[in-house]
Amino acid sequence: MKKGIAIGLVFLLQVFSLALADTFIINGREITVPTPEVYVRVTDQMTAVSNLYKQMVDPMNDTLASYILASEVPAAMAGEMPSMERTCLLKVNKEIRNITIGKNDFSELKSVTKSQNQQIYEKIKSQVPETMQKMSEGLSQEFDVDFAMNVSQVAPLAPHYEAENAMSYSMYINYGISAGQNKSEGVVANTTTFLNASGTVLFLYSYAAKDDLDVTREVSRKWSESVLASNSEPPSKSPRKGIFDWGKIMEKGLIGGVAGGLIALIMGAITFLKRKNA
Repeated sequence: MKKGIAIGLVFLLQVFSLALADTFIINGREITVPTPEVYVRVTDQMTAVSNLYKQMVDPMNDTLASYILASEVPAAMAGEMPSMERTCLLKVNKEIRNITIGKNDFSELKSVTKSQNQQIYEKIKSQVPETMQKMSEGLSQEFDVDFAMNVSQVAPLAPHYEAENAMSYSMYINYGISAGQNKSEGVVANTTTFLNASGTVLFLYSYAAKDDLDVTREVSRKWSESVLASNSEPPSKSPRKGIFDWGKIMEKGLIGGVAGGLIALIMGAITFLKRKNA
């Protein structure tokens, strides 16, 4: 009976999540972001999961929302840590959060991404360790365990999806993590989509195991289309005149993608420690 109730709850969550959307006030405008299909937004009631995400500090981007699979919600609501091998994140770059971006400048951002994606990663290599260190310190304090995380390699792929107000690219990220004496390594697939919703540039990140790259791409495509359909068109030209350093903006977008992909490995380390100390 309990199993049947749990299955029914998961089904309802999956159905309702398709109709759910959050509204964020950014740059004085309401930006509507529907929940990605078969996902549910993480709330404070999911105490363990929520606390974990709060420790994953991204100094260059503001995290607006994080999402887990609807099937993992019952465990999360019970204060448990689900596997979270498939997750999504929604972020906005701090530097341009309060700037209206027109189609003209967004087109330039897409051009820079197409021509410089690999070069941009080479530039951020020196910044990634600092981000990992800050996240490690937060997790060490939260779980009272000596966490250390590193990124050994990031392989960004060429953009595979483009629309007037959106672009997506994928990457494979090689992580290493140690928690106490426990060490693990893994490769995570990520698809990053940046889009222009009503003049606000959002970054959508979808993560899965390395063999599920196509899953991250499909999730991102459907999610980005629903976000764009829920908001007005951006202006043709940016109201603010000036020159944007789009290379730096994309650097921060890449770092945001790298920072968010550690969740599954962290979960594995925490689960191991709990079993060991049980």
